[in-house]
Amino acid sequence: MTQNEQDLPLELTDDEQDDTLKSKSQIKDELRDITRFGMELAEFSMANLKKLPLNEKILEAFSDLDRMKGNEAKKRHFKRIGKLLREIDLEPVKLAYTRYKAGQPLVDTNQSPSFAEQWYTKLIEQQQDPETFVQQYDYCDRQQLRQLIRNALKAPAKHKEKLIQYLETFE
Repeated sequence: MTQNEQDLPLELTDDEQDDTLKSKSQIKDELRDITRFGMELAEFSMANLKKLPLNEKILEAFSDLDRMKGNEAKKRHFKRIGKLLREIDLEPVKLAYTRYKAGQPLVDTNQSPSFAEQWYTKLIEQQQDPETFVQQYDYCDRQQLRQLIRNALKAPAKHKEKLIQYLETFE
């Protein structure tokens, strides 16, 4: 026996056996639960689904669901949605779902603002000099940044999103 073989346990503990050895029935139950969760998510509007951390394929599958007429077609499509949901981390989605059921907003509004929103606040609301941004991100187009800031100061409702989109390119 080598040194490495001596270090390995001869038997798995009960906890390790539970994690590694799942019966076929347990696996099927988990897959059915994911498919049922997909059915519950179908209650959401597309606008709310887009707020969730779902990829483009899953959002497309939910939009296709509206065109389904027959029950068998919907049943097959929910199985497809379940299969797509298995590919992503469901914890954030389940958290948002429980928040929705509790009457709270889907997305936690107490989260810190994004990179672009922080810079928007500095540049527009705090009137910080754009040169600080240009110095940190030397590949920034100074002229375009100044123009977007000037437009956002004149009409914030109209130009805020354009400036934030430009700032997001530097994240």
